[in-house]
Amino acid sequence: MKRNKHKKLWVPAMLTLAAFTALPGCGTPSVQGAAGGETPVKTIKLGQTSEAGLSGKIIPDQEVKVVSKVAGKVSAIQVEEGAKVKKGDVLLQLETDDLTQQVKQAEAGVTAAEAKLNDAEAGARSQEIQGLESAVQQAQAALDTANAAADQAKAGFDLAQSTYNRLRNLYDTSSTVAKEDLERGTLDYEKARAGYSQAVASQKSAAAAVQGAKAKLELAKIGPTDNTIKAMQADIERLNAGLTLANSALSNATVTAPIDGIVVKKSIQAGEMASPGVPLFSVVAMDHVQVELSVADNQIGSIKAGSPVEVKTQNVPGKTFQGTVQFVSPVSNPNSSTFPVKVTVDNKDGLLLAGMVAEVNLQGTPQSKLEVPKSALVKKDGKTFVVKVQNGTAHLVEVKTEDKNQDWVYVQPNEQLQRSEPIVVSPGDKLAEGTKVKAE
Repeated sequence: MKRNKHKKLWVPAMLTLAAFTALPGCGTPSVQGAAGGETPVKTIKLGQTSEAGLSGKIIPDQEVKVVSKVAGKVSAIQVEEGAKVKKGDVLLQLETDDLTQQVKQAEAGVTAAEAKLNDAEAGARSQEIQGLESAVQQAQAALDTANAAADQAKAGFDLAQSTYNRLRNLYDTSSTVAKEDLERGTLDYEKARAGYSQAVASQKSAAAAVQGAKAKLELAKIGPTDNTIKAMQADIERLNAGLTLANSALSNATVTAPIDGIVVKKSIQAGEMASPGVPLFSVVAMDHVQVELSVADNQIGSIKAGSPVEVKTQNVPGKTFQGTVQFVSPVSNPNSSTFPVKVTVDNKDGLLLAGMVAEVNLQGTPQSKLEVPKSALVKKDGKTFVVKVQNGTAHLVEVKTEDKNQDWVYVQPNEQLQRSEPIVVSPGDKLAEGTKVKAE
């Protein structure tokens, strides 16, 4: 065990330090003092917990991990650790070129859709009606031409078919028609049939074009249907939603302070990539602080939310802070019979820092318990002892303990152990009964 393990051990106000030097070798009797073989030890005097109240740790009133909602490359950082910020102050800026283009594209889409809807609701202009009527006339003229061409092709096809039939009969029944004449007649027939088929197809296409032109004219005259208008309006809403998302992404590229406070940690540098949900800064609010307490089950009933308290800390000697019990948990801490309690303290002067140990004076708490550091306990044969110093001699006194927090326990006084008696802070397990000791 290192010599300085207990050098920074914190002792509440009610425990008077008898000495401040560390116990070499963690209090083992093998270390000899300067005179008479006495073992040097560090001692404290026991005091009652109710005389100074409950001890706890100071934490910020608020601590926020600031994250980015969007991914992007950091173009600029506006604050450093230790900076005081107001809610809304810019902490970090991401690159926005791509995001700006997305906004412009979304705006253009909305503008086009709105213009289309306005035109539909306004109806067709006279020039448009005239243009559509002209288109109908042109389509009708094309149909007339196609009809005439189809009639002509039909006549040609009928003639070619008649000629082919005659040549075929003569060829089959007599020798007056040569094979070449029959083949020529067959070729003319095939050409006529193909030409007629093509003319009929053109006729049908021209007829369809007339129907289409007339339909467009009729739609222009009666205007768009309700369903058409609703579809256009829905399209505008969809495009507006996209624009909102694009603007939100652009806005989120500027990371701002969520609360008034102090930047206590910065986790990114300019030029690095920010990822959504990954902490970039830690901001704490310290105008008010909280003291976290763990209160024993026999004390919790006397503590009520809203009760005024006095708070002291050795880090700010001679000053008392006014606080209020903010929260009393109805559920005990896991694996213990203590209950979480939070006290809010005004810290407008900034004297209280997170991590300090504070004493909270609560009226009405039981006065029968003493508290000692866990380092003062000795475990032997399944029992727990503290080492009391009396007339320069170490005496092991068995005690019953109850956890207070990670560093301290409560003990019940008995005939051999009363308040104001000195005990060894770090006796180790080798400081035997009757060992001569010297408090330093």
